Amino acid sequence: MSLALVRKEWREHRGAWLLLQSFVAAVLFVAWRGQEAFAEQGSLFALLKGPTLLLATGGALFVAHRLIVREYGQRTQLFLEVLPVSRARVLATKLVLGAAALLPPLVLSLLLLWHQARAHEPISGRFVLLLLSRAFTPVLLGWCFFAFAGLLGRYRNPLYLFLLIALFAADHLTDFDLSRWGPVALLGSDFAFERHRVPWKDLLTCWALSGALAGAGFGLVLYRDGTLAELLSQRMSHREKVFIACLLVGLFVCVATWGEAKQRKPFALSEAERVTVKSSSLQVASGVGFPPERARRLAELLATDLRAVSDFLGLEQLPPVAVLPILELDADVFQRAKLEKADGVVVRANLADPDFDPLAFESFLFREVLIEASQGRVLREERQWLLDGFTSWWVNQTGAEPLPARAAVASREDFEEKHWLTTRERLGPCLSGALAARGIQVLRHRLGQAAFQELMRRVLVLPEATGFWGLWREPRLAELLAHRDGPTVDELAGFWREALRRDRESHAAVLEPLAWLQPTLTLVAESARTFRLEHALRTDSGAPPPSYALLHHALEPFENEVPTHALSRQDVMSGTSARLPLGLAWGDRWLFVVQVDSEVLGCPIRLLAQRREIR
Repeated sequence: MSLALVRKEWREHRGAWLLLQSFVAAVLFVAWRGQEAFAEQGSLFALLKGPTLLLATGGALFVAHRLIVREYGQRTQLFLEVLPVSRARVLATKLVLGAAALLPPLVLSLLLLWHQARAHEPISGRFVLLLLSRAFTPVLLGWCFFAFAGLLGRYRNPLYLFLLIALFAADHLTDFDLSRWGPVALLGSDFAFERHRVPWKDLLTCWALSGALAGAGFGLVLYRDGTLAELLSQRMSHREKVFIACLLVGLFVCVATWGEAKQRKPFALSEAERVTVKSSSLQVASGVGFPPERARRLAELLATDLRAVSDFLGLEQLPPVAVLPILELDADVFQRAKLEKADGVVVRANLADPDFDPLAFESFLFREVLIEASQGRVLREERQWLLDGFTSWWVNQTGAEPLPARAAVASREDFEEKHWLTTRERLGPCLSGALAARGIQVLRHRLGQAAFQELMRRVLVLPEATGFWGLWREPRLAELLAHRDGPTVDELAGFWREALRRDRESHAAVLEPLAWLQPTLTLVAESARTFRLEHALRTDSGAPPPSYALLHHALEPFENEVPTHALSRQDVMSGTSARLPLGLAWGDRWLFVVQVDSEVLGCPIRLLAQRREIR
């Protein structure tokens, strides 16, 4: 009766079988015609990987659809139920037929390659058998898997999606290496060259999995007289579709979340001066004009100061830090590099420039370290002034303090601490940091050292809860101040502005020349859709205006804060006006900044910062 089943399957599927053989032959022919591309691999038998992968995936899926899915889906399996043939024999016949359908094209491919390659290299029968076993084992495993999936009926597609997500999770969240396991290892780099060693471990693994899948298939067919397989072959209900879709989406979201939370390897430089800070590494690389001796001194200085600020804030674990010299940046511009597959804070600065300011760089570096340590939660705008102010205050605690003079210039216009991003853009990182540092000084004076330190730890260190629930439960600054018997937020703002008023009175000589400077930006239409920008800096005092710089940046849709290193610069000599050497298109949005350098303050002063839509 099994012979009759074979004849039935042959009459029903012979056209599809011939189509499969023709397709595999076409793939092999294309690969054989391009065999010059495989000459560097040293053996023509590397061409056998193509048909093997095709038969183990697409070929096995096609055969399973014809022999099993189509049989149960169209209910032709019910016809076999009335025959005096056991279900086990029917399934065994189908499994043997599927393997027999996939084996001939693989054997034919191997024989053709053998005939072609025997004129170039010695080939033994053992080598051919080893190649055949290594090639057919993945095909057999693929056939058993897709045959079992076909018996699952309506749940086979969710199974495919689940396995894809599982493989993605295993690859990204664990150290599991798929290339060293099972069927992938059998088709590895030594596939066409290994002539003696039999990879028993990988072969036995694949054979065991094939047997387990075949046994699971027999279990489905024989359970409750085959009614389970019959029920699974029916169409999926709307409720099942919704449930499985929600389950897969939830699983994918969980995997993506775990992938973001996974600890990546620390960023490491091949050649750099290294200092350990609380079990984390601090690396400073040398470069042109910045020899290893200077890199060593800077690394030790940064490590000492970073250890001190982390002790003050109670940070037990610091992210890895790497500092790279770069000549293309201005001395007062610092840049943080984005890391895709590593963990840490990597910053770049023009360390060799004579005007390089170590204190300004430390303030920038400490800010980025706190952002990384808190996973970005200190960047909430209502508390960013605390972050900027603390880092600027910390590096300027000793020595001559430029903070009052800088704060006086920064506060010549009123500001809103709750909208700190606007203030940072209008003033720049140097002056906005000094402005916030004066607020930190006032806060420290009002609270006292112990309460101030406790408050900074609560504000700048990683919160206990995360997400929307953590944001909802996180105490606001008003609550933290009230808990420590400090001033209210409004009272703190009043004390802060009073301190700034005294700074302006003390540094009136610095403020007076700035009031005379009048920057202008003028858009001139060149056509209906294009414009040019003319800019100038004039003075009301009759004296020639100083040299200035125009910073500009084309804004992307919904772009928030623009980092300083992203701004392009055009320098203009004293007493002249200039034109931006760029064409501006109608509807584009740009950020324009006019600034002058101040030797007294040691940082640039932004006279104008404007976001403008070209109209």
